[in-house]
Amino acid sequence: MMPTIPATNGHDSWSNPGPGRAINVSLDRAAVEALCTKNQTKISAIEALPDGGTRVVMMNGEDAVKMRHAFGNKILTGIVARQHWARVVR
Repeated sequence: MMPTIPATNGHDSWSNPGPGRAINVSLDRAAVEALCTKNQTKISAIEALPDGGTRVVMMNGEDAVKMRHAFGNKILTGIVARQHWARVVR
């Protein structure tokens, strides 16, 4: 009889990390930065979205959870278009 291997291969603590650190919101960059400062959270990356709004990546999961609560109904759901960028090498 073959042993049963769980779907997480026994590493469920890191195989299912939960929500990511990236959050898309319908606020402009200045408002996002101000709200993050107010909530004492750190931003890893931030970019404007072409159709309006901002994508912000928090430094850690705890900050992301805190900011999801702070952003509330300003969080964009579904697929969000992002600006394509290219690195110029000279």
